[in-house]
Amino acid sequence: MTVTKLFRKIRLGELEIDLEELEGFLVAAKRNGYAGGEGKKREADGSKTFTYQEGNFHYTDNYAGSYQAPGNEIVRWQKDDGQRIWYMAYSGGMLPAFRHNDILSENTFKFLKEVLMLVTPELPFRGPLRHENTGFEYLLEINGDIKRFSGGEIIRSKRLKDVVFSQDLIGGLVIPKIK
Repeated sequence: MTVTKLFRKIRLGELEIDLEELEGFLVAAKRNGYAGGEGKKREADGSKTFTYQEGNFHYTDNYAGSYQAPGNEIVRWQKDDGQRIWYMAYSGGMLPAFRHNDILSENTFKFLKEVLMLVTPELPFRGPLRHENTGFEYLLEINGDIKRFSGGEIIRSKRLKDVVFSQDLIGGLVIPKIK
C-alpha cells in the first residue's frame, strides 16, 4: 500500500508535490475537521464545511445531509481558490433499517469520529483498516494509494451483530494538462 521513497515527489502541472508532506497534511486536516469538530460552517444550502490551512496546503471538507451525507474533500495549493491537488468523494451513511434509531445513529457517528481521529499517513483516507471498541467495529477496505484509490468503510454494531453504516470512497491526485 505504501509508495516507495523513489516516487515521493510528483508533478501536478507546474507544481511539484511531496506525497509525504501531503499525507502528513491530510492527517492534520482530518483530525482538525469533522473528526475533531473544529471550524464547522453551515452553508446557505444547508451543507456543512470544514476548512484547514497549514503550509502550502488548504483543505475543505463539505457534506450535505445527516443519515446519508455525501460529500467531498479537496486539497488545494496554498489557498481556498488555489489549484486542486487532491480529491476524495464519499457517499453513504446509516443503512435504511437503522435511520429511525436516533440513539444508535448518534453512537455510530460518535464512534466514526473516534475512528477518523486514528487516521495515519500510511492510510490518509479515513481511519485504520480495523478498529473496535465495546460497542462497534470499523472496517476499511482501500484499493490503490494516495495517487488513485477506491474503497469503502463499514461500521458494525456488536450488540445488533449487523452492519449499521457503510460508505463508499473514491479519489486521488488531480493532475492537470501540461500547457
